[in-house]
Order: sequence, then C-alpha cells, then structure tokens
Amino acid sequence: MCSLVRSHPFGSDFDSSYNKTDKDLILNLLLSLHDHLAKIAGQHDCGDLQHQNRSLTLKQASDYLEAQNQQFGPFILVSLEWIIRTGQDVGIRLTGLTADDPVTDVSEISLLESTHPRMPFTCRFRRAFLIVISRVFLIVAVVGCVWSVVCYMKYRWRREEEETRQMYDMVERIIDVLRSHSEACQENQDLQPYLPIPHVRDSLVQPQDRKRMKKVWERAESFVSANESRIRTETQRIGGADFLVWRWIQPSLTCDKTSSGPSKVWQGKAFPLDRRNSPPNSLTPCLKIRNMFDPIMEVGENWDLAIHEAILEKCNDNDGIVHIAVDKNSREGCVYVKCLSAEHSGKAFKALHGSWFDGKLVTVKYLRLDRYHQRFPQAVSCCTPLKASSPSLSTPSINSGSRLMHRASSSFSTSSSSGFS
Repeated sequence: MCSLVRSHPFGSDFDSSYNKTDKDLILNLLLSLHDHLAKIAGQHDCGDLQHQNRSLTLKQASDYLEAQNQQFGPFILVSLEWIIRTGQDVGIRLTGLTADDPVTDVSEISLLESTHPRMPFTCRFRRAFLIVISRVFLIVAVVGCVWSVVCYMKYRWRREEEETRQMYDMVERIIDVLRSHSEACQENQDLQPYLPIPHVRDSLVQPQDRKRMKKVWERAESFVSANESRIRTETQRIGGADFLVWRWIQPSLTCDKTSSGPSKVWQGKAFPLDRRNSPPNSLTPCLKIRNMFDPIMEVGENWDLAIHEAILEKCNDNDGIVHIAVDKNSREGCVYVKCLSAEHSGKAFKALHGSWFDGKLVTVKYLRLDRYHQRFPQAVSCCTPLKASSPSLSTPSINSGSRLMHRASSSFSTSSSSGFS
C-alpha cells in the first residue's frame, strides 16, 4: 500500500513531523478511508438499499480502519486533524452536528463522507443515460412549448385576418342593402328612408350564424359608424320604441345618372397593410381587383377608361403593368391586371389593396398566370408597360382618349363578359 501513495496535500510540515514509517501509515490510512467512503457513497447514489446513508459516523469509520489494520488505531484522529489543517478537498468531507458549520477540531467531527463517489460502470452508464434522456425530454418539452406558442400565434393571426376579411365583406353588404333601400325609396315614397340596424343585421346574418358572427357584426357596425360618410346613424321611434337606424345620405341613383359625371378619385387607405391582411410574397404577376365600380351607377359608353386611368394613376411608380381588363358587367366591380413580374404585382397589390376609390373599399387578390391567360389570350404577348395619360384623375381629353381606347382593347365587352368570375 505504501507504493500507492506517491504524493499528499499536507505540505512539508507533514513530512518533517513524522518518520517514514508513521508517515506511510497515516497516508495509507487516509487512502483506505477515502476508498471506503467513496465506495459507500457510490453505492448509495446508485440506489443500493444496503447503504441507506452515504456517510459514516466517526466510530463506524474507526471500526472499519482498525479492522483493516490494527496499526491504524492510534493514527485515526491524527490523520483527520491533518485533513482539517490542510483546508483542501482531499476527497473526504468532515461534518459536525451542524452540517453547514465548518469543522475546526477533531472533537467536533460527527460524520465522514466522500466528495468523490466511486460508482460501478453499469451505475455510471445508467445515470448518464437517465441524465441524457431527461435533458432530451426537457429540450423536447421546451421546443414543444415554443412550437405550441408559435402555432397558437399563427392561429390567432389567421383568425384575426379572417375576421377582418369577414368584417369588410359585411361592410360591403351593409352598404349594398342601404343603397338598394335608398333607391327603392326613390320609387316608393311610402317607404321610410332609413333601416333599423337590428333589421339590417337580421337580413344579412342567418339565425344559426348570429352567435358565431357576433364579433364580426360588431366590428362592421363600428367601422360603418366611424368611417362610412355615406351612412348616417340616428335614432328613430318605430312601433313605440327607440331604435338606432342607418340612413343612406349619398345622392340617389337618379341624381347620379343625371349629373355631369364627376371624376373618380382615390380617397386614402382604409387600413394599414401588414402580414395579417397582406401576403408576404407575391407568387404570380396577375391580380384581381374588386369594388372598383358599380355597373348600375356608371354612365356613358367609355366609363371603363376612367377605371384604367385610375389604376395607372394609383400605381404611377410601378412601370410593370402591361395589361388591364375591366369586366363591365361584374356586379363586384372586378378589374384584372397583369404585370411583368411578381415583384411588380406585389407593388400594385400594396398600392391598391385596402384603398377607398369613389366611395368603395377596394380589395385585391392574386390570380394564377395560367388562368389569366386562359381568360385573356391576348395578354400572353403583352410586355409593354402602360402609363397614365394624365397627371390626375379627371375626365379624359380627346387626345388621351385614343390612348385609353388602345389600352381598353383588352377589356370585356358587354357580350363577352357574361359569366366571368
């Protein structure tokens, strides 16, 4: 055993205090105690039921050492004293009655414990495996939580985007109902020029959908009250009860058709574009634009030329528009636009989507290129960018009319646009 102890942490004082025989005896005592405590601690940490404690009392340690070598007996307390004096971690921890208080004298020693447990290979492998598995599970749990949050946020964004789209659709339907009622009032003077808001809601939302559409309706009602200048909210007594009603205050259809044809103008954005209502990337160079006009309200033979001009004016910084087609019979006021590239169509989308034009909320969606060419074969060869012929939206002059007529050659005629969607 003497050959096993080649060095010690006790310094030169230890070497000078004992002869070689006593010094080797003390070092071998500490080595034997160290190995025994390490084995006990390792077996305890590995779950060995025979070792309920990972430490030994001073008496248990003394009994073990004396059983190993009777010569160890006189040197047990001396050896522990050197552990206290060195103040270093020698693999043996000495604790008193209070575990947190440092031991300063051998008389205070209550328990001895190894700071470096020695475990069998199978135990170390099992513990390492459990640690790896637990960390993997922890990482999976964290990733799962993050993924769940991301999925939830995407769901919330999609839901909010869908509710916003439904809200704008509801606003358009409300406008159509009030406009149609106003026109009916021009023909039948017995009708009241207003409609109760609950009546409009009940006519647009089916009974089975009212609970699901409650939030959409409330947002549409607030939007109309705050942003729609053609609709006035007021209180009327109907059947002995007060109701909030909507009144259409835009000039009637008859007045519009007998007017001198006021110019169509852009009236700003209805809402800012973000990832909830605008695709991050445009994958097609073609667009379908809704609510650019109302075919019933338009007058004249070439009113579609003003629609061409309006789009080009709105996209005056976009030199990639090569084809515009107006579906003159579309009840949705549809206009179809082809650009040189998806990048140009993306710029046009951002310029047009969510804008007010002639009192209408314009919406835009992307259209596949093959479907566009199927509907407009003449657009296949269009590659020359179109430009606005006037610096502002006004009734086209005679000189600009010829250029607009050239651009309109691809528009829908009355006979060819029926059934187009």
